[in-house]
Amino acid sequence: MFCPLGRINLPILNEYFNLTTDETIVTDERFSHIKQNHPQDVDLFKCYGKICIEHPDIVVQDIVNQGTVFMIKKLPDTNLNVVVRLVLQGEDVNRKNSVMTFYRIREKNLEKLINKNKLLYSK
Repeated sequence: MFCPLGRINLPILNEYFNLTTDETIVTDERFSHIKQNHPQDVDLFKCYGKICIEHPDIVVQDIVNQGTVFMIKKLPDTNLNVVVRLVLQGEDVNRKNSVMTFYRIREKNLEKLINKNKLLYSK
């Protein structure tokens, strides 16, 4: 099963990817992954997962995994990172963009992430 999470509303992503949908979901399996591997971040995901998708402050393209982006929301005391696998033109039209994982990311690690990948958007 899956749960709708939000809609990607950054037109700039269409400059880099041919998205087939703006809908983003989280599957039960991926939510279980977040609960198991990032238990301290589950409540943050419930509160901020949707806003990370719909209004990210930073979007970074994962250069290793095709069609994957890091969508970061900056909060006063931390940064939240939701990793999303996008559905691109030519892929199954029934698929939706899907959350792979979610976790807090320190500023220093965010800088490393940006330096090792490709910055697509910064608010």
